[in-house]
Amino acid sequence: MLCIVTGASDSPATIRPYDAAHDREALGACVIEQQDFHRSLESAWPEGRTILDRYVKYLEDQSAAHDGRILVAEQAGAIVGFISVASSTQGESPDDPATYAWIHDVFVKATHRRRGLARRLMAEAESFARARGARQLRLGVLSSNASARAMYRELGFREYVNVLSKGL
Repeated sequence: MLCIVTGASDSPATIRPYDAAHDREALGACVIEQQDFHRSLESAWPEGRTILDRYVKYLEDQSAAHDGRILVAEQAGAIVGFISVASSTQGESPDDPATYAWIHDVFVKATHRRRGLARRLMAEAESFARARGARQLRLGVLSSNASARAMYRELGFREYVNVLSKGL
């Protein structure tokens, strides 16, 4: 799986699977920036550095446990964004027995936004989940993150118990 996305720089961005041996530090930098952005929207969220190691391990563990994948967006040798998708997840509540794919995170560094990278990451995650038999894709988004909520709606998601959902 390899996607080419053109950006403002001379080199195109590629979307590829995360390689823990080579990408962990760069993914960590993205996680810190992402969490700190979320903290700017919701002050109760922890600073990115305080959860970095545990959160990267969480994403890796979720991918392993739920037939998932972390994908990174790379441009000019630098990771500028990522998405984490689990293709087979089920809620704990017996009143929602559906199995679904879950987007844990989608993030693009502020310096690389508005170039279509988040949409490409979402498309690759959707394709990955669909290829593994998922029939629905869900994600959570902070209510105060208006630009992300707008993008998700444009991509076909709808409100669902304070979680956005999209049939696949």
